[in-house]
Amino acid sequence: MKTKDLLGPFVGNVTHESVKIWMHAPHLAAGETLALAITLHEEKPDAEASASGELLISYDNLNVGTVTLGSLKPATKYFYRFTARAAAEGETATPVEFEGLTADDLFFHTLPTDGYTNQLDFLLMSCHNPGTAKDDGFDGFGVWARIPEIMSQNKNVRFAILAGDQAYGDEVETQVLNEPDLRRRQELYLGVYRKFWDNKHYRKVLCSLPAVSMWDDHDVTDGWGSREDSFTDKGSRIFKPEWLRLFEAASSVFKQMQAARNPDPLSPDYGQGFDFCFKVGRAGFAVADLRSNRNVRERRVWLPEQLKNIQRWVDENRQDLDTFFFVSSVVFSHGAPQIERGILKYWFIALDFVQWLGKFKFLKRPVRSFDHAVGDLRDDINDSWGSDVNAQEADRVLDFLFGLQNPPEGVKPMNVVILSGDIHTPGYSTIYSSGKNHTRRAAIPHVVATPVAYQPFSWIGEAIFRHLTRVVELGVKKTYTAQVSHHFCYRNVVVISLRNYEQDESHLKVKYYLEGFPEPQVMLFDLNHGSRREAINWPQSAKDAVSPPVLP
Repeated sequence: MKTKDLLGPFVGNVTHESVKIWMHAPHLAAGETLALAITLHEEKPDAEASASGELLISYDNLNVGTVTLGSLKPATKYFYRFTARAAAEGETATPVEFEGLTADDLFFHTLPTDGYTNQLDFLLMSCHNPGTAKDDGFDGFGVWARIPEIMSQNKNVRFAILAGDQAYGDEVETQVLNEPDLRRRQELYLGVYRKFWDNKHYRKVLCSLPAVSMWDDHDVTDGWGSREDSFTDKGSRIFKPEWLRLFEAASSVFKQMQAARNPDPLSPDYGQGFDFCFKVGRAGFAVADLRSNRNVRERRVWLPEQLKNIQRWVDENRQDLDTFFFVSSVVFSHGAPQIERGILKYWFIALDFVQWLGKFKFLKRPVRSFDHAVGDLRDDINDSWGSDVNAQEADRVLDFLFGLQNPPEGVKPMNVVILSGDIHTPGYSTIYSSGKNHTRRAAIPHVVATPVAYQPFSWIGEAIFRHLTRVVELGVKKTYTAQVSHHFCYRNVVVISLRNYEQDESHLKVKYYLEGFPEPQVMLFDLNHGSRREAINWPQSAKDAVSPPVLP
């Protein structure tokens, strides 16, 4: 059995004894199912099967099937094979072949029993829209085409974190808003996923590299939760009915297409969101859902219960953790606050003027181009933790993270690293605390990996931001600041390497593989001894002074 119709297979969450494998069959009819047998083969594709199961793809699950295989051996390479059931009694089951993939491509590694010894490597990436940069010789998938080579240089890589915007629902926004039928809205989103994922270079990576993922706005539509036009009126905090229907469709599709491959959610049946946590050895990961409950008019990034669920998980696992990675689909800071506040204050005037120009027939095309390329920038600004409207939320989450690094007397401190995507330019910044309780470890590294397949942010715009911005104040308490150190304006994938050489000696090595560069850009962070605050008091001119945030 050989078909172009099957999307996948993709490997999901992996542990030392189990794995999730996912597949999508687009053309099932109502009530139809497709059952595929799966077998695992240790070390060699043609070895005797050592484990087996069944992957059941059903129409009711949006033509998605996921199988979890357990009781596996730790630190073992497994090849996997699918066969289709015999069509009639007496017929032989037929092997399933996948377009563009060979038998040698279908494998995964289970983790060691202890997760890792002294080195944990994984990939970080976000923002996958190959249609914006198709002239790379790989139809926009140029970085994906290089990932196998990158992994061959980093043989300890065992999994990937996809930190937001794996598909861009913007393309079907208008159609979904105008479609009353739920299944048809879902099919529109499913079509977007197939378009963005059905490429041999993309599939060749994810059929063998275990990956977990979280959504961001574009998995719904551009600026979801921060869009001014999604509310019933200018003063309302209530989303329009058609926008709620759009979110319903996007959420149900994300649940099957992405969340089904993740570790179990922190709230039963995703009731409070898609947040999840997991451990690899003595490293803990919290992957936050910052879209399910976002509402800019409520000044809400997520529910208080979501943060409490993560706090509870950390408390339950604290004795087993040395390092904590907080995965946020949006950054804490990047741009120049003075520019962003000006846009928030006056951009609606520019939009009204552009719409007025659209009344003239000869200007309709330029106006449409402006709407598509630029549009309303306010949602982009209000997305980040550093936005004034999210200042109180930023204080709460940073109180938690710095509290892990500076616990009460007698409790072992935990190293904290923030991982993010979203802004289409990779790089890093450092978040500092001036809190009296945070003096022992007053800094947290903030690593950004984006975009893996999207036109990168303009180097001119980045230069303007860096020229205008030294330090960005976060929150309303004037406790936290961010200092942006550098950003690279290239498509990329990032290898994160946690090195534990001995007790209380942890280092983070971050390798930015930038498109077109033969060698990676490498950053090193001493997590145990490099997190103090120095705060040099340089004399400032008036134009360099940092202004406190002013809430609108």
